[in-house]
Amino acid sequence: MHKLDTTSGHLPYYKQIKEFYKEDIQNGVLSLGDRVDSEMEIQQIYDVSRITARQAILELEQEGMVKRGRGKGTFVTFRPKIKEELSHIRSFTDEMTALGRVPGTQAFHITKEIPDDKTRELFGLPEEMMYCVRRVRTADDVLLVYFVSYFPLDLDLPLDLREHTQSVYEVIGSPARIDEEFSAVNPSEEVCLALKIRKDQPVLARKRISFDKKGRKMEYTMCYYRGDLYSYTISTSNKL
Repeated sequence: MHKLDTTSGHLPYYKQIKEFYKEDIQNGVLSLGDRVDSEMEIQQIYDVSRITARQAILELEQEGMVKRGRGKGTFVTFRPKIKEELSHIRSFTDEMTALGRVPGTQAFHITKEIPDDKTRELFGLPEEMMYCVRRVRTADDVLLVYFVSYFPLDLDLPLDLREHTQSVYEVIGSPARIDEEFSAVNPSEEVCLALKIRKDQPVLARKRISFDKKGRKMEYTMCYYRGDLYSYTISTSNKL
């Protein structure tokens, strides 16, 4: 059994307990669908308060490791890290479906606004408004990625877009080409709030610029993926 660190300067007990269960889940000691100890059981196992036990379970749920059901208990929902192969241009919805995950949308906002200087320069728009679409997407009901996307007004997006589809590409069409850049970053307050993560939890930032068949820029998107749940693979080979 795991033992709490009680030495001077130790991590808060709820964080230690959270890490114990997280380790067991990631190592397969607890599998998908298994029941996790209740708050009362955690109290007894680690000799801690009910508040400490509740906070440990709450953080596990926020990190997508478990799901609490009123009157049913707490169960493991974690699945191995999603690995996407960078070989196709497709929407998040299609990506998750191809990987056997259930895509969803936790939050969706579309507005017309003047973007920042960098985005305006990218599209060559001095003071022109653009569509801005902010979305929090889920896989199997787990918060996974926060999208902030800009599109030119001539794409004529409906402001009630979410009522029509979860995928913007179903409305504007898939791009003919994309340029992407990846980096590991510390999340901003906006990203932390969207994904319900801590400020010290790195995210995988994916910058995407999309082009239509005529080579015109049609999209600029910043994607912020939870680094503990998402990764990319690239396959290359030498041509003989």
